[in-house]
Amino acid sequence: MKNKSYYLDLAERWFDALLTEGEELELKAFLAGTDDPDFDEVKAVAGFFSAGKAVATGKASVDARRRFLPWAATVAIAASLVLIAAIGLYHRQNNCYILAYGQKSTDPNLVLNDMTATLESIFGEGEDVGDELFDLFNPAL
Repeated sequence: MKNKSYYLDLAERWFDALLTEGEELELKAFLAGTDDPDFDEVKAVAGFFSAGKAVATGKASVDARRRFLPWAATVAIAASLVLIAAIGLYHRQNNCYILAYGQKSTDPNLVLNDMTATLESIFGEGEDVGDELFDLFNPAL
């Protein structure tokens, strides 16, 4: 096992881009297994470069989608169920109201009576349409 000063020297040389491939792989392997706070900055920069390289080559997007897809589907389904429940509860309240003569009334009996009166005036037993048309086209009679 090599000592801490050896890996600190490798890290300094890595920042100066003076490492061979073998030394760089050795440094990366060491960084992956150490929790020493003296190497936090090196690990952060190495992670940044690793993530940038993965994004540039397209590897990160596939891996990220695989990890994200189950969570996204779960969240979307949960949000849909909450929305459906909220809409159902809102419509269950069965609030009806009438605006008549500039006043709002929420009395269900008044609303029903007014609706019935309006429908009877439209479809009620008034004059027959045929009689009205006959009178319209035969004014002499």
